[in-house]
Amino acid sequence: MPNFTFATEMPFSVQDLRDEFDRLVDRVWHGGLTTAPLDGQDWAPRMDVYERSDSFLVRLEVPGVSADDVDVSILKSVLTVKGKKREPQDVSDATRKLRTECRFGSFCRKYDLASPVNEENVSATCKDGVLFIRIQKQPEAFGRTVKVTSD
Repeated sequence: MPNFTFATEMPFSVQDLRDEFDRLVDRVWHGGLTTAPLDGQDWAPRMDVYERSDSFLVRLEVPGVSADDVDVSILKSVLTVKGKKREPQDVSDATRKLRTECRFGSFCRKYDLASPVNEENVSATCKDGVLFIRIQKQPEAFGRTVKVTSD
């Protein structure tokens, strides 16, 4: 019978392999999202966009992300939200990870609102792990009714 020996320290574990496979599947399926907002990123917050007659409401799930670690900008009609979810200090120096499902790192989400917006009238608040953004539309985007008169 052959004599097999195994190294006590393998360069990777089965769990590491499974974690990498899970990340690959996440990148392919993106939790039902289209691939564009997540390409090349380990994670990105889920985003909902709603339209009212006078404004857009955007909601992003950002649990564990500080308001100081999020930047919101708008150029023409494109909304950009960038941020970073930091790994907690008490776990970042662990000698061995047994299971890792939480995602950390930088993210960037862009969304074209496809309507003229007032870049000066944008507000963003973060509460209970949810970022709320309100973007006012340009007044001319509302349309206008013209009264017809007779001579």
